[in-house]
Amino acid sequence: MFKIKVKVDVIRGNTTKQETFETMVDHKTWSKLGSSGDRDEVLNSWCNSMFPGADKLRLMQRSKV
Repeated sequence: MFKIKVKVDVIRGNTTKQETFETMVDHKTWSKLGSSGDRDEVLNSWCNSMFPGADKLRLMQRSKV
């Protein structure tokens, strides 16, 4: 496990707000964030747990801390 910094667009209806947060991930999750096909699985999970009421997240940037 290691710490990463993530910048996302939080989309609620017609409104988009940019948020930045730090979280711990494993190597598998880090790889999923780098793959456009698997990215939605991680983003949907974060959307439900960290941004209740949001429709979806769009990954803008990710980096190891």
